[in-house]
Amino acid sequence: MKLNIGTVFSGIGAFEQALEKMNLAYNVIFACDNDKYVKQSYFANYDISEENWYNDIIQLNGSKYKNKIDLFVGGSPCQSFSSIGFQKGLDDDRGLLIFEFIRLVNRLGT
Repeated sequence: MKLNIGTVFSGIGAFEQALEKMNLAYNVIFACDNDKYVKQSYFANYDISEENWYNDIIQLNGSKYKNKIDLFVGGSPCQSFSSIGFQKGLDDDRGLLIFEFIRLVNRLGT
């Protein structure tokens, strides 16, 4: 059996690499990241269709994937909270993206 996964803030697929290292079979149902070079790398390494890639989490309608995902993962941008960043928290647009992750958790859930 393969896990059906959805990822946001997908980067170049660290989570997917972890699954591979654990020899766990998976299908990427959707992925999302806003960097065009990240997208190129992701498409070079993982089996995903253009229609299931999202450049903007705000545009991702989780209802489309309801009951199709076994595991949903994402690490929202940390720059807003990190001691390396400016620590603006929720006053930084990137900090607000955690709410988009929560929105998708609610849409994907049963």
